[in-house]
Amino acid sequence: MIFLMYVISYGDRAALSISLPDLGREFSLSSVQMGWVSSSFLWSYFLLNLPSTIMLDIVGARLVGTLAVSVWSGAMMLGGMAQNISQFIATRMLLGVGEAPTFGVGATIVRGWAQSKERGTVMTILLTGMQLGLASGTLAGAYLITKMGWRYEFIFLGMIGFVWSMAWWLIYRDKVGAEKAASRPISIPQVLSLFKSRTFCGILSVQCTQNFLNFLLMSWVPVYLMHELHIDVLHSGSGTAGCYVLGAVGAIILGRVLEGAVFRTNATPSHRRYIVAACIVGSSVIGILPFFHKEFPILVVLSLSLCCLIAANGANTAMLADMLEDGSKIGSVTGVTLTCSNAIGLTAPIVTGYVVSYTGSFNAAWYACAISLLVAACISLITVRQSICME
Repeated sequence: MIFLMYVISYGDRAALSISLPDLGREFSLSSVQMGWVSSSFLWSYFLLNLPSTIMLDIVGARLVGTLAVSVWSGAMMLGGMAQNISQFIATRMLLGVGEAPTFGVGATIVRGWAQSKERGTVMTILLTGMQLGLASGTLAGAYLITKMGWRYEFIFLGMIGFVWSMAWWLIYRDKVGAEKAASRPISIPQVLSLFKSRTFCGILSVQCTQNFLNFLLMSWVPVYLMHELHIDVLHSGSGTAGCYVLGAVGAIILGRVLEGAVFRTNATPSHRRYIVAACIVGSSVIGILPFFHKEFPILVVLSLSLCCLIAANGANTAMLADMLEDGSKIGSVTGVTLTCSNAIGLTAPIVTGYVVSYTGSFNAAWYACAISLLVAACISLITVRQSICME
């Protein structure tokens, strides 16, 4: 069910990236304005990451999961009915409200139900739902746009989430003692104490850099392919979807192989940083993208970078769950991590829009991502050692 929640979440996010050219023409948007529209759901998403996950720790994943998916699904459908750009941006911000606790719910489930040595693999498998969601959302969106227009794309994709919400409420029951042990919410001093932990800061540095690249790819890849290869929306959608699928499958294999190698002996949880660093270095291959101008090598580089990025995200998220001493507050701590990383990630669509507007290409964005990923890998290797203790 969590896997499907990620699929639906990122399928709904992909709906905008594939419809952006049509939406831009209808509302007369420049590339800079399209960048701002792409980031609009992140404004509320960023602000509510921590409050929503605090509520998650108190009331449990069953209620929060049901409400979250219902809210963002309603926002999707309203987006298809928007009559001007202001109304559309309002629906994107409502989408962010619904999606804010998504990864907190996932982290809570993994911490409560998965064995420690398998959390990296479990988390990576769950996170491939993001890529399959992007793939299916891009493909379905491209088809619906071609046949009926972008408005029907939003309405039809929005309906799917309501089915998930009903199923989650009927099927799932909170694991008492694992999810609801945090009778008292996380305090401000406890949040501040996280930043005194070298381990937390190391995990956060990886989360910030990979989030920037993730949101850049999610927002701009279809447009990039159309711009670079001069192809139509359907061809761009199928190419983007292929990259996401290959990236997801490769991430599961890569994550499992690396986790098996690192934890073959009695390795400590902090040794997972070697997996994170290796995958982050692999994702920096995005920096060579400007050297290719044909479809096949471009798709190969994108797929490889996505593969490593997903595996790094899964391992890094699992490492947070492993290294946190007070597991009852994993939802809130995930919320703190997401608040910081999304503050960086929400700039990706905007910054990229300005880069494209002023340089006429995406090259500078790819170079900057590659450098920051390499730096984050070094930081993770150096800092992630001790468990994370909140005072």
